[in-house]
Amino acid sequence: MAHQDSRFSRSQGSVVKGKDISIPYQDHIGIDGHPSEKYLAKRFYIRPIDVPVLRKDDAVTKLEERRVVLPLSANQLENHPESKSFIATAFAWHGSVTPRVLPRVAVASAYAGLVYAGSLFLPSFSVPVTPFEYSGAVLALILVMRVNAGHDRWWEARKIWGAIVNQSRNLSLVIYGYSESKDENVVSGLKWVAAWPHVMRESLRNQKSLVEVSELVGEQEVERLRNAENMSMYVSVKITETLSKLRQQGLDSFAFLRAETERSQLIDAIGACERIRNTRMPLVLAIKTRRFILLFLLLLPLSLVDRAGLLTPLIVALAAYPLFSLDEIGAELQNPFSSRNLSHLPLDGICRTISGNVMGLLKK
Repeated sequence: MAHQDSRFSRSQGSVVKGKDISIPYQDHIGIDGHPSEKYLAKRFYIRPIDVPVLRKDDAVTKLEERRVVLPLSANQLENHPESKSFIATAFAWHGSVTPRVLPRVAVASAYAGLVYAGSLFLPSFSVPVTPFEYSGAVLALILVMRVNAGHDRWWEARKIWGAIVNQSRNLSLVIYGYSESKDENVVSGLKWVAAWPHVMRESLRNQKSLVEVSELVGEQEVERLRNAENMSMYVSVKITETLSKLRQQGLDSFAFLRAETERSQLIDAIGACERIRNTRMPLVLAIKTRRFILLFLLLLPLSLVDRAGLLTPLIVALAAYPLFSLDEIGAELQNPFSSRNLSHLPLDGICRTISGNVMGLLKK
């Protein structure tokens, strides 16, 4: 094995181009000392991203991008555009609930097989199929309600983060555009505005890695941030202090009030996201929905065994798959912020977009 590329360093299972940033994933060494992005993505299921960071060189603050290699596992669970190919979408594996519901489908099919095997040795016992026609329609309505409730939460969260993008841009433009001198207070304000979305994301996910934030505001501030009771409030206080200093330096009343409006709207946005995350779907609905599915699948083989015979396990599996899938989709969409949930919002990409837009003002 050849030596490792000097552009890449290994620390705590992380790989970073230009500088080491600890992001855990499996250890690896590149090919011939020059690991390509294609090789990394294929072999280790990782993806490169560009993180905007500030670098001070000779007392001049500059914006540069460092390439960080992150695991693909969370990225595969993000919501992605569907393929234009019907077949490709129909047989898609990544991003589908199929891997999560297949064990349940297998159990339902095995149970149906046991019912069929028992029917060969026991007296014939059959349940009329008519009740299942009506109960199946009712069950479908309940599942549609569950999925729609989850989608409403997902879509509301996406609209909130769309507003966060615009409010962050507006706040940064006011700080940069209406300040006469582009001194350290302006730079500090922009850094905190760029860091805020990352802090919101980590807060909503109950995490405190704050890798991008440390590159923007420094490790000391990140430690204080981690120890804060509410990280978003801590950032808001920092921005408020910056606006107060800029006001003393001559920021006019209109710009100050506009900046305060955008800052308060960002607080409202994180509060709305916390409401979605902390307010779960009614437990009584989940209990009744899953109990209904269970009873339906327990009794269905008794109705099919005389008519379908050996095909009973297959038919039950075909009936169980959509029922379990819709139930799982409704559950997955309840928390659109968690990186462990399917089709979660691409918050990593949104936050990087905001940071790039905000810190890009310093390139002027």
